[in-house]
Amino acid sequence: MNEKVEVKHELVWGIDVSKNWLDISINKQVTRVDQTEEKILDFIKKNQIKDKQTLVILESTGGYERLAASCLVQSGFIVHVAHPNRVRDYAKAKGYLAKTDKLDAKVLEGYGWFIDPENIRELLTEKELILSEFSIRLAQLKDLSHQEYCRLGRVKNKKIKKSVERVLKVLEMQKESIELELLEMIKADEILNHKYELVRSMKGVGPVLGMTLVTQLPELGKATKKEIAALVGVAPVTKESGQYKGKARTQQGRASVRKVLYMAALVAARHNKKLKEFYERLVAKGKPKKVALVAVMRKMIVILNAMVQSHTPFKT
Repeated sequence: MNEKVEVKHELVWGIDVSKNWLDISINKQVTRVDQTEEKILDFIKKNQIKDKQTLVILESTGGYERLAASCLVQSGFIVHVAHPNRVRDYAKAKGYLAKTDKLDAKVLEGYGWFIDPENIRELLTEKELILSEFSIRLAQLKDLSHQEYCRLGRVKNKKIKKSVERVLKVLEMQKESIELELLEMIKADEILNHKYELVRSMKGVGPVLGMTLVTQLPELGKATKKEIAALVGVAPVTKESGQYKGKARTQQGRASVRKVLYMAALVAARHNKKLKEFYERLVAKGKPKKVALVAVMRKMIVILNAMVQSHTPFKT
C-alpha cells in the first residue's frame, strides 16, 4: 500500500540487519538474535509491551530485512525501513564515527526518535515486492543488453563477436519472458491494471514506463505533487547561503524510475502536444534543453499522479 502511517509511538527499537543475525537496540541495550522466524518471534514475545505503540527502524539491506519486518508487522509494530544515506547523515550529525553492528543498532534507535513521522509509510505488500523484483530484474537485463551491444560495436574477432551475439540473443529472450510475466501479473490485478491503463493514456508513456510506475512507484496517486516529484528525484533543491545563490538541482530519488521517465520525456517533448508546448516555451525563455527536459519529467510525473488520484485518463 505504501500509504502514510499516523505515528504516535511511545517506544523505539533500532535493528541492525545482517545476513545471519539481528542486533536489536531497546533503550540503548543491544541484543543479538538469529535471523530465523522462530528466534525473531520469540524475542518479540518476550520484549513487546502490548499497551505501548512501538516504532521499529531497520535499514534497507537489499532484502535481508524482509523477514524481520514481516514478523514485526504481524505482531503489531510500526515498521520503517530507512534509507541508508539518511541514517548515515544522522550518525555523522551526532558525531558517531565508528561503525559496529551494536553501534549501528543504537544509531537506528536514535534515528527513530529523530525521524519526521510524515516520512513513515506502510511497507510494501508481498505482491508489490514480487512485482518490484520482476521490474528491477527487467531493468538489469536491459542494462546488460546495452553493455553487450556496446561491446559488439567494438569487437573485431569473429569468434568473440559470435559470443556476444549469442549472449544478446539470450538476454533478448529473457527480457521478453520477464516483460510478459510482469504484464500478466499487472493485468490479473484489477487495481494495478486500472492504474496501468490510466498512465498509458498519456502520450509518451509506453509499456515499459507504465510497468515501471506501477511496480516501482506504488506511491503514485497517494502522494502530493511535491512528494511524488521528490520520490522520483525530479524536484529541484535550492542551494543558497548568504550572498551565494546556487542553481537549484535535482538529487536522490529512485534512479530506476527516473531513468525510464527520462526516455519517455524525450518522446513526450516531441509528440505530446501539451508537453511539447511546455518544453518549447521553456527553451524559448533561454532554459538549457536538458533543464527543460527535466522540467518535462517533473510535469509528467505530477500529471500522472493527479490522473491516478482522480481516476481520470489523460486529456489532450
